[in-house]
Amino acid sequence: MSGSTGKYAQNSRKNWFAAVRLALAAVVLLSAGLLHAQTVATYSWEDGTADGWTSFNGASVPVATNAAAFAGSESLLTTTGATGQGGPSILASSTLQAGAKYTITGMIRLTSGEAATNANLTIKRSDPSCSGGTCFDTIGTFQVPVNDSGWAQVGGAYTVSATETGLTLYAQLVGATTAQSFYLDDVVITQTAPPPGGTPVASYTFADGTDGWIPFGSPTLTAGSSPLADPAGNSTSLFVSNRTASFMGPSLNLLSVNGVVAGATYQVSAYVLLAAADATNPTATISTKTTDCAAPSGTFGNIATSAALSSTAWTKVQGTFSFSDNPGAPTGLLLYIQSSSATDSFYVSDVVIGELSPAPLDPSQQDNTGISSTFEDGGLDGWSSRTGSSTVANTTAAAHGGTHSLLTTGRVANYDGPQIAVTNKMYAGSQYNLSGWVMLQPADGTNHVINMSLQYSLNGATNFPSITAYPGVTVPADGQWHQISVNNFSVPSAYDPGSAFVYFQTVPSSGNDLVSFYLDDFQLTYVQPPMIQTGIESIYKRYQDFFPVGAEIDTTDLTGPHAQLLTMHFNSIVSGNDMKWSSVENAKGVFNYTNADAEVGVAECNNMLVRGHNLLWATGAQTPAYATGDGTNSAANQAVVTANIQEHIQNEVQHFGTKVYAWDVVNEPIDPSQADCLAHGPFYNVLGASYLDVAFQAAKQYAPPGTKLFINDYSTTDPAKLACLVKVVGELRARGVPINAIGHEMHHQINFPTPDSMQNAIETVARKFPGITQQVTELDMSVYNAGDVTSNYGNSVPPGVLAEQGWLYKKYFDVFRREKGKLNAVTFWGMADDNTWLDGFPVTRTDYPLPFDMGLQAKPAYWGIIGEEKMLPGFGLRFSIDGGISAKEMRVFKLTASNGDVGPAYNTQISAFTLRQVLGRRCSPVVTSSGLPAMLGDIPTGGTASASFTVNFAGCDSLAVFTLSAPWSSATYHTGTFEWLVTYIKLPEGHGRF
Repeated sequence: MSGSTGKYAQNSRKNWFAAVRLALAAVVLLSAGLLHAQTVATYSWEDGTADGWTSFNGASVPVATNAAAFAGSESLLTTTGATGQGGPSILASSTLQAGAKYTITGMIRLTSGEAATNANLTIKRSDPSCSGGTCFDTIGTFQVPVNDSGWAQVGGAYTVSATETGLTLYAQLVGATTAQSFYLDDVVITQTAPPPGGTPVASYTFADGTDGWIPFGSPTLTAGSSPLADPAGNSTSLFVSNRTASFMGPSLNLLSVNGVVAGATYQVSAYVLLAAADATNPTATISTKTTDCAAPSGTFGNIATSAALSSTAWTKVQGTFSFSDNPGAPTGLLLYIQSSSATDSFYVSDVVIGELSPAPLDPSQQDNTGISSTFEDGGLDGWSSRTGSSTVANTTAAAHGGTHSLLTTGRVANYDGPQIAVTNKMYAGSQYNLSGWVMLQPADGTNHVINMSLQYSLNGATNFPSITAYPGVTVPADGQWHQISVNNFSVPSAYDPGSAFVYFQTVPSSGNDLVSFYLDDFQLTYVQPPMIQTGIESIYKRYQDFFPVGAEIDTTDLTGPHAQLLTMHFNSIVSGNDMKWSSVENAKGVFNYTNADAEVGVAECNNMLVRGHNLLWATGAQTPAYATGDGTNSAANQAVVTANIQEHIQNEVQHFGTKVYAWDVVNEPIDPSQADCLAHGPFYNVLGASYLDVAFQAAKQYAPPGTKLFINDYSTTDPAKLACLVKVVGELRARGVPINAIGHEMHHQINFPTPDSMQNAIETVARKFPGITQQVTELDMSVYNAGDVTSNYGNSVPPGVLAEQGWLYKKYFDVFRREKGKLNAVTFWGMADDNTWLDGFPVTRTDYPLPFDMGLQAKPAYWGIIGEEKMLPGFGLRFSIDGGISAKEMRVFKLTASNGDVGPAYNTQISAFTLRQVLGRRCSPVVTSSGLPAMLGDIPTGGTASASFTVNFAGCDSLAVFTLSAPWSSATYHTGTFEWLVTYIKLPEGHGRF
C-alpha cells in the first residue's frame, strides 16, 4: 500500500489536473461565443439551381453544374466578361448585420484548359462613408493563386461597416485579361461576433405600459412620461416608487423572453434617472435571481453597477450575463434593477438585451465530417505554407496511397511547414483522431523529429499545443513512409474564429532543421463521445438495502455521459479536490466555492448524498502556507494556527450546511512509525496532537447537528496501522473530542490486501468503538501487484487480469454485505478508468481500477461489484473425474475442467489432490502427479483441460472408502473444491480395469 507520500502524489496530481481543467473551463466560459460562431448562410448548389446568385459586372449568368465540385456533386459555373472582369454575385444586405464580424470563404477552380491566374471574394458596399458612396472591400487575400487542377480557398474575415446601406458579395478573377470560366463552390458565411451590443433579442421603452416588468419586492411600478427624454430619444419610461429596501425595483422574467436560452451570453443595458436629487450619490445595479433544483430559494448575482445616479441626466448601467441548465434547468430567472438607496424613486428607460454569443453547439450540430487529404485531385486540398515563404505543392514524385502527395520545400524555420484550417472542424471539448504519413527528402539516413501541432488564437493571444506527445515522432530519412498518428486528442480551449490550424513542423534538439518532406493520406476524424449502458442494473440500487454507494467526482463529471453514469449508478458523491483547503481558501479569507457548489448542485438535483473531503490534511498536502503560520510552536503562532483552523472550518461547513452529511475532518493523521501513532506534519509541529482536538471541536461547533465527523486514513488493513488508528481514536474520545466516524480509504492492489483483512479492520473498529460510523471512503483496485512499479499494460490490459479483478471485487462486496450494520457507505475513488489518479501513481502508466472501462462500459469489475457472478468470465467452470487401473493396486484419476459459455476461465489450476479415508481399516494411499499446483491454463468458452493423478492403494483393504478433495482456482479469486467419494476395490491378479 502507498504511504502518505504516495497519497500526497495522488492528490497533488489530481489537483494539478483539476487546476488545468478549471483554467480551461474558465477560458471556455469567457469565450464560448468566439468558438461557437453561427453559420448564417451556405451555398453548395446541390439543388441544381443558382441559389439566387446572378451576374456581376458583365460576367455570364451563373449556372449550377455537375462538371466539377469541391464537395458534393454540384458547383456554380461562371464566365467572366471579355476582358476578364466580373463574376457571380449575391445580395448580402439581409444576411450580414451592420457592425458584426464574419468569416466568408469559398472554393474556386478554373475550368479545364484555362490559364492559371488569381482570384478573390469581394464585397461591393454602399456607404455614405465611402468616396462617391461606394467601396469595394476585398475579403481576405487580394490574389489567391487558382488553376484548373485543384480547388483553392478564397476569402477570410470581414467586419461590416456600421453605416453601410447595401452589400453585394461576388467572386472574381484577378489578373485575367480575357474571358475565363471558373467554378465556385462551398461558400460559407459565418458570424464570428455580433454587432456592438449583440444581436437584439428584446428592448423595452415602456411606451405601451410596463412591458411585462413586475415588482421585485413591493415597490410600485408605473409606466408613463419621463421628466426628460433618454439618450435614445424615448420620452416614456418605467417609474419605480414606494421602495423600502435597496433590493426593491422592477424585474423581468427572462425565461419568458423569446430568444434568451441557456449557454448563450447576453449584454443588457438600461438607463436610470433619479426622481429627486440625492446627495449620497446612490448607484443602480442590474442583478439576477435564479431558482433551480439545487437552490429552490434562489441564488443572486450582480451583472453590473452604474456610476453615481443623477436627477438631471440619465445614467447608463450595462453588463453581461449567461445562465446554465446545470445542474438543472432554472425554474425561475429574474432580472431586476436595484439601487444602493433604500428609498429613492427612479425612472428606468431604454432597456436592451442583445445576444453577444450563441449557446455552444451540441455535438449533433457540429460539423463532424472531419478532413481527408489524399491530394489525388492534383490540388492542395486546403493546405498552405505557414509562413508563405516555403513552397507546398502537389506532386506525383512519391505517394503513400494513390499517385499524389504534398511536398513542402524551401522551409525557412522549424515551424514552417504545411498547415490546414480546422475552424468549424474541431471544437473545444470534443475529441479527434488525427493521422498523416510523411516521408523525408532526401533519403540520407538522418533522423528528424516531426511534430503535429495545433495553432489557435484566443483573444488575440496565439497558442501552439502539441498534438503529438512533445517533442514529436522520430522519423528516419530512409525513403519510406512513416505514420504520425494521435488518438483522442481534445481541443484544449475555445478559440477566435478562423484562427485554428493543424500543422506539421520539425523540432530539433537545437538549431534549425529545414528538411523537406512529403505528406499524404491525412485524416482528421471526430470521435463520438461514449454512450453509457442503460440496460444494466444500477450499482446503488443493488445495494439500497445495505448502504449508499458513492463516487469521487470533479467538474468534468457534471455533464454529458459521465454525468449520466454518475446519476445512474451512484447515490452519493465526494469531490476529489474542490473542497480541500487550497481549493476553497487559498488566500486567507478569500473563498471560492464555484466548483464545489456545482458538484453539490448536481447531488442536490439528483437526491444524492454528499461527503465533504477534507477540512484539514495532516500532511499539509493541498494546504496553503498561511494555514500553519510561521511553522513554529511559539505561543503566538499556536494562537494564529488555531484561529486559522477554526476560521476555515467554520466558513466551509457553514457554507454547505445540511447539504453535506459527513466531513473528513482530519485526513490521514495516522503514522505507525511514530511513538504516538500520529503523523508529524505541519499542524502537528505547531500544535502537537491538539490540532485534532481543535479541528473536531470546530467541526462539531459549526456543522449542523448529526453531521458525521471522520478521521479518514489509508492502509487500515495493516495490523500496525489499524492498532494505531484504534489507539488514536480511543485517546481522542477519552478526552471528549467529538469524533464519531472512521473512514477506511482502501486504495488496493490486485494482490493485496486480502478481503479477510478488510473484514478484520471493520470488525476491529466496531468491537473497540460500538456504534461508531464506518465507511469505505476511497475504494479502487489497481491491476498491478503491490510494489510493482515497472509493469505497464498500456492500452491493452490482459482480459485475464480484468477477470481476476472482477472476481476479487465480488469478494470485496461479499465482505461489505456481511458487514451491514457496521459499515454504512462505500465510495469509489472515481467511476471509470478514463479518469483515475492511479494513472500517475506510484508511476505514470495506464491503470484500470474502477467499475467501468475507458468507454464507460461495464467490465468484469462491475459484475463482481453487483454480485452477478454468472456474468464473470469462467463462471461456468465445472469439474468431473474418470478413473482406471494402471496396475494391481494403482489407480489413475483424470480430473477434467469443463468451461461454460460466459467467458474463458483464465489461469485455471488445481492446487491439491488429497484423499481422506472415511470407511475401512486405516491405510495411507500415496498420490503422485506431474506437479502441484496442476496448471490447466486458460480454458476457452466450451473448452476442457485435464490433469491426471496416480494413487497407490497398497496396504488398503478392498472396499475402503475415501473422500477425494481437489481445491481449484480460476482467475486467482474464482475458487472451489471438487469432492468425490472413492471406493477402492482390490482386484485379483489378471484384472486390468477399474
